[in-house]
Amino acid sequence: MDYNQDFAIVDDVSNVKEALDTMIQNNLRLLVIQKGGNPVGICDSHLLLMQTGRLDQKIVYDTEFITIRDHQDFSISVHDFSYALIVDGKNQIIGWTDGKSVEIDSLKLAYSKDMRAMTTDLEAIVDSIYDEVLVVDAQGKIIRVSNRSTNNLWGVNLQTVIGQNILDLEEKGWFKPSVTRKVIEEKKKISIVQHNRFGRKILAVGNPIFNRKKELVRIVIASRDITEETRLEKELEEAKTLKEQYRKEVDILRKVHQGNGKRIIYQSEQMKNLMFEVERVAQVESTVTIYGESGVGKELIAHSIHQLSPRAEKPFIRINCGSIPENLLESELFGYEKGAFTGALGNGKKGLFELANEGTLFLDEIGELPLNLQVKLLRAIQEREIMKIGGTKTIPINIRIIAATNKNLEEMVTAGTFREDLFYRIHVIPLIVPPLRERMDDIEHLVYHFLEYYNDRFSTKKHFSEDAMEMLNAYKWPGNIRQLQNVTERAMVITSNQMITANDLVKILENRKKSQNPVEVHSIIPLQIAVQDTEKQLLHLALSKYNTLTKVAEVLEVSQPTISRLYNKLKNNMGV
Repeated sequence: MDYNQDFAIVDDVSNVKEALDTMIQNNLRLLVIQKGGNPVGICDSHLLLMQTGRLDQKIVYDTEFITIRDHQDFSISVHDFSYALIVDGKNQIIGWTDGKSVEIDSLKLAYSKDMRAMTTDLEAIVDSIYDEVLVVDAQGKIIRVSNRSTNNLWGVNLQTVIGQNILDLEEKGWFKPSVTRKVIEEKKKISIVQHNRFGRKILAVGNPIFNRKKELVRIVIASRDITEETRLEKELEEAKTLKEQYRKEVDILRKVHQGNGKRIIYQSEQMKNLMFEVERVAQVESTVTIYGESGVGKELIAHSIHQLSPRAEKPFIRINCGSIPENLLESELFGYEKGAFTGALGNGKKGLFELANEGTLFLDEIGELPLNLQVKLLRAIQEREIMKIGGTKTIPINIRIIAATNKNLEEMVTAGTFREDLFYRIHVIPLIVPPLRERMDDIEHLVYHFLEYYNDRFSTKKHFSEDAMEMLNAYKWPGNIRQLQNVTERAMVITSNQMITANDLVKILENRKKSQNPVEVHSIIPLQIAVQDTEKQLLHLALSKYNTLTKVAEVLEVSQPTISRLYNKLKNNMGV
C-alpha cells in the first residue's frame, strides 16, 4: 500500500500555535494526536488552519480514523474512513493515507481493468464484424487482415496474400478501381464502390494513418458486399446500436472514474436547466459567479463545478468573505511573510490562494469583500499572481475562481460599494440559483432526502402525514432549502410519534411567523404595483377563508363597495 510520511506525533495538550509551528517547520500535512502513548486523533492542515483564531488554546482534532498494518489486504468496500494510520509489525506509526486516495487508486485499478477488457472486446468485434479489414503500408504492401476474413469477396483466403502488394492484385483483375491507390494519391479518406472479379459490388473505405510528421504510414481498408441493399441496412442498424451501447458504457466508466460529488437533490425543470449549465461551464476555465438567496445551495453548485472540472482531484478551498474580520481577511487570502506584523508566525503563512493552487477557490458572499481587498483580488485574477503581506516578490498562481453572493452586484457597483472592473472580471459566467418558492417540484424530493438522512442519524423511522406534506408544499420557504432542512430536523426531534402531522408543523412555522413582518418586500418595484399585488394577495387569502364579500370587508376593515370594486377589478387575474 502506498502511504505518506509527512506527519508528526504531538500530545493532546498541545495548543494550536505549537501545532502550527510543528507543521510549518517540518512541511507536514498531518498531525497525529496521542494521549498516554496511544493515538487518539488526527488533525490535517485544513482543520488546523481553521483554528488560527485561537492560537493559545488546545488543538481540536478529529477522532474518526482507523489504524491498519502495512501490507495488509485492504478493501474500501469494507471500510469507510477519512484517514488511516499505517503501523508496522511493532505497532509503530510509519505513515498515513486518506480514504479519497485509496478510493481513487481502487477506481483507477477498476478503470484500467475495464479498459483492458474493452480493448479485448473491440479486437473481437473487429474480427467478427461483417467487413473484410486489411491494413497496408504506404506503398500498398498488405500487413494485416482480420482474423475471420473469408474468401467471399476475393475468392481466396486473405491470410495467404499477406506480404503481397494490393496494387498488384488490382492489376490481376481481382477488383477495380483500387481504393488504396486513391488514398495514396489524395492523402485523405476515400469511399468507393468496387466491382470484384465475380461481378459483386463492394463498398471499400480507405482510411489513411499519418505519423507525427504527417507522413502516410498505413491505410486501413474496410470492404463489404453491398449487392443486397436490405442486408446492408440491417448491418448499419446493428452498427448504430453497438456504437450507442459502447458510448453509454464508456460514459459510465468516465463518470465512475471522476467520482461522485456532493448530492444535489432536484426534480424541477429550473434546476435541470441549471445543472445542464453547470456541466458545460465546468469544462472551461472562465470565472463563474453564482447568484441566489441565502440557503439555496450556492456552495453545492460551486462544489459540483469543481468536481466536474479537470481540477476535480485538486484542492477546493472555500472562504466566506463576510465571516472573517476585515483586518484578518487579507492575511487569510494572500498569506504573509515572516515578521510581517506583530503576532505573525515565525515562518510566515500561506494564504488560501496558495493553498488552492492548481484547484478551485470559492469566494462565498463576495459582496461583503472590502473595497481595498477588491483591488488585490482584481490583480490576482488578472495577473494570475499574488503578493503576500510584507512580501517583495510576486507568487504565480494557477487557480479557478468561483464567486457567490446573495446581493445585486450591479446595484452595488452603481452605489460605489463594489468595483466595476472587478464586477466585469467575475461576471463572465453568471449562474442564478432559483429560490425554493420558484421550484416547488423540488420540495417533496428534498423532504424525503432529509427524512432519510435524519432517520439514519437519529435511528428513527419517522415520516410526514399527507396533510403535513401538503403544508410543506404550500409554504413559501423564505429561508429556502436551509430552512426546509431546519424545519424537517426540528419536527423529527420535537415530535414523539412516528408520524409528523400538520399540527406539529403549525407550531414550528407559526413560531417563526410571530417574529416576522406580515408583509415582506424582497426587491424594489414600483409602489403602485406593490400595492396592487398586496391587495390581490389579501383578497385571495380572505376569500379562501371566508365565504362572503361582507365578511371579507369586515375582516379587512373596509366597506363592502370597496371590496366589491376590488373583487371585480382583480377577479380575472385571480381566476376566481
